[in-house]
Amino acid sequence: MRCWTKTVLISTVWTLAASTAIAADPTPPRPLGPELDLPRKDPGVPPPPLLLTPVAAPDGTQRQPSQLISPGIAPHVPASGVATYSLDELVDRALAESPMLAISRADELAAQAGVLTARAYPNPELELSPGRSRARIDGTPSGFAPQITVSQPIENPWLRDARIQAARTQVDVVHAQSAVIRNNLRALVRKRYFEMRRLSEELRASTEDLALTELIRERVALRTRTGEGARFDLIRAESEVAVARKNVDMTRLRLRQAAAELKQVVSPSLEDDFDLKPLTTTLGALDEADYQQLRAALPDANPEIAVARREAAQAERRVSVEQNSVLPQVTLRASQDRDPTQATTRVGAVVTMPLINRREGPIAEARAQSDRSRFAMQQREFEIRQQFDAAWQAYRAALIQTSALEDGILARARSVLEVAEAAYRFGERGILEYLDAQRQFRLIRNELIQARFALQVARAELDRLSAAR
Repeated sequence: MRCWTKTVLISTVWTLAASTAIAADPTPPRPLGPELDLPRKDPGVPPPPLLLTPVAAPDGTQRQPSQLISPGIAPHVPASGVATYSLDELVDRALAESPMLAISRADELAAQAGVLTARAYPNPELELSPGRSRARIDGTPSGFAPQITVSQPIENPWLRDARIQAARTQVDVVHAQSAVIRNNLRALVRKRYFEMRRLSEELRASTEDLALTELIRERVALRTRTGEGARFDLIRAESEVAVARKNVDMTRLRLRQAAAELKQVVSPSLEDDFDLKPLTTTLGALDEADYQQLRAALPDANPEIAVARREAAQAERRVSVEQNSVLPQVTLRASQDRDPTQATTRVGAVVTMPLINRREGPIAEARAQSDRSRFAMQQREFEIRQQFDAAWQAYRAALIQTSALEDGILARARSVLEVAEAAYRFGERGILEYLDAQRQFRLIRNELIQARFALQVARAELDRLSAAR
């Protein structure tokens, strides 16, 4: 009976002290316990997602990730004048303003100009040689004796066609490389977006942990001052506050770094201070049938394989150019010689005979480059398949980890924390047991945030390899 009365009195003192501290603090009160991290749910209801996408809560309402992690705190509202971008807006802006795509567009123009160069005909040559004749025999007149020669190279039609086809394959290669840059840029923006969203969620969670640990420290300090608690408990609580504050500071710095990296891949004109909108749609989970379908379509869908194929075709065209360069080259010439007594006109042709140099070296070099391009294409196709398989395994691992954390691990950690909190309130357990339970719950919550981020990144990598948008 006396123990029960003492417990009730201690609980009443704690409640009054907490009410006094909260009344003196102008900030809204925060609950002590797992409500800071996740909403309570019924045992039969699947847990809602924590990160990146809005989902339906057990009561049927739509909640944003910040509400799911901290229902006691209002969602983050950007400050006045701070631009807010969605994922699609960032991707569109990157595709329009990224310097990497500006470079690829310049390469496309250069390749198209190369086709015009290959289709150009050789210019005629005009040779004018003024001279003067001097008589060596009596009676022969002397005077001005110029020579005029006009030459027109006649291009080999087979060589010309091979050169034009090689220039056109260069255009195809550059177009395929531009598709690779766009595909990689789209995937990179998505990964940086998810990274910044993850750090934003971690910063909110760390800030709430700091507020909770400060509240615990104040209550432990009150117990220490009244003689109900040991000095060691206060030292331990202050250490927890220091660790929580360090986590907040480090997460804030990493968030700024992520924002700078996102700006780096989007556009130089993107604001330094901006915020992100949460995703409005949710992608369904991929199954084994989706894996088989995407993997079978890789050779035709992946832009990097397309680049390797076009480079192999370009190498074949270069072999044709070198082989047709062996054929004789013809140049038509017309000349006229004038002297004081007569004018002599000559019309003929100059033919280059491939008798000594038959271009064995350039032809062999072009064939070796063609073989190398073909083997590189096969190697690239093999690498892309292996990268896709690795990304699929990473996706499945992240999906299994997320499901395991949502389906029971997080709920059990929450239950342990609730029991430890109740035991600490009634004096049955010390501050160490409660802090350990809180730390364990915090680790599992952060692991779930990391697992959701890994799931999104793995899905973005699958979309990049399969060129899905």
